[in-house]
Amino acid sequence: MVERKNIQDKKYILGQFFTPLHICDRLISEVDFGGALVIEPSFGTGNFLEALKNLPNEKIGLELDSEIFSDKLSDKKTKLINGNFYDFTIKTNKKLIFVGNPPYRTPAYSLSTHKSFISKLTKKYSVLGMREEAVFFILHTIDLIRINGAGGEIHYIVPASLLKNNSKFFTRFKEFLKEQCHFIKITPIKGMEFEGVAQDLIFLSLELKKEASMPGSTLWSTNKNNQEFVSVGGNEVSLDDYLCLKTEGAIPFQKIFKETYLGSVPCESLLMSVEGESREDFQKRLCAIIADKNITTEKLYKNLQFNGKFHLKIFRGPKESLPVQNKLEKILSYVHNIQEKDGILQDFLNIAHYKEINVRKGVRYYFRCEKLKKKKNFVYEINPNPGKSFYFTGNPSHSSTDYFGFCNYDCNRNVSPGANRTVPIEGIENNLTDYFKDWWRSNTNEPLSEIFNYIMFVAKTSWYKDMKKKNKRFYFAIPTEFISREQRSSGKIG
Repeated sequence: MVERKNIQDKKYILGQFFTPLHICDRLISEVDFGGALVIEPSFGTGNFLEALKNLPNEKIGLELDSEIFSDKLSDKKTKLINGNFYDFTIKTNKKLIFVGNPPYRTPAYSLSTHKSFISKLTKKYSVLGMREEAVFFILHTIDLIRINGAGGEIHYIVPASLLKNNSKFFTRFKEFLKEQCHFIKITPIKGMEFEGVAQDLIFLSLELKKEASMPGSTLWSTNKNNQEFVSVGGNEVSLDDYLCLKTEGAIPFQKIFKETYLGSVPCESLLMSVEGESREDFQKRLCAIIADKNITTEKLYKNLQFNGKFHLKIFRGPKESLPVQNKLEKILSYVHNIQEKDGILQDFLNIAHYKEINVRKGVRYYFRCEKLKKKKNFVYEINPNPGKSFYFTGNPSHSSTDYFGFCNYDCNRNVSPGANRTVPIEGIENNLTDYFKDWWRSNTNEPLSEIFNYIMFVAKTSWYKDMKKKNKRFYFAIPTEFISREQRSSGKIG
């Protein structure tokens, strides 16, 4: 049972955004249910079930949140369960059709309740590195259909960005969907039709491909016939184009640099100074936290402030709200983990460990220490040798403001400039891939260090803007067609 006292908190924790009834009616009218068993895995306030109530099929509905669960729509053909979808199993000779609006939240709530289950599931289907709840829902849905063995379909409302993100982990997820499923169609939905939703959504309709057991394996081997087109809002479009799987014409930053860096997670919450705070004031405040072996969330809340200000925006909300309390518990776990280090307080008393970091407005300070690299429960100091760096936008949305430039140290991911990646300038020739070096040298005699200025030029072109618009969520890349210095100087380039 999950007890949540505030509906906004529940939306934040569980990723709840309920589907208006008129949308449910419209969407299910286009689904052929035949004689299938229909399952709604997260029915919320029950609008999909309401839309399905006159369907003669046997139906099962699940809802995790006990505060909104209701069995008013249960009948002889409809079984309702107040439980977690990840605990649900089914065995029937009927085809399974899943319909609904799965939770969409990063990091997934299930990573705190079903971490072991999720780990086994993602390893089973080689869809690793994900933290998105909707992805885990889809994986479990496919797994249930595969295990049941009678075939099935999926009809889920998900954010359009789920199929547009071109990071390597989301790319693998989309390749997995192509391997496992035939895309029946995709129906666009305007997010504004949902309360509290700004992004565009889609009604994703998939049918699992026929399978055959792999010799010597418990996994499924799927039909590999490649689907070329899919109906999107009634128009036939290239499936690979829609899923942003075609990489022709672009070199992603992962093929340019061997290593790029993001700031460390505790820096965002604990080990980062507050705006306007001096190095010495930050040291004093942080030492007070680490030295207190009986520290509570109440004390922590007080000591995360400087002159009444916090670093993290989340603490601007009501102190007793669930997001604030959950964040405090998380930071407290960092503190306890740090306190386990022998002699660690002496390191916090060493002013040399408080490093300057570039931010949008001036500088901040954050604590870096070699001892925290080992035996920890958090990501810390991803860049082991920080120095003068180039920063660039790694994961911009089509409407985001992008940042490119140079800084004297390195950038933290949650202290603007934005969720940027950094690349140390010193020794850049050793941090470029052989692929990129060959490409660069075959096109120009310019030094390899010129790549930074080249990236900043590309970021201003219409090519880059078009790629962002097309892909919705576009991890930075440059065009495979080299832009000569003469073209760059003349400005005669898109």
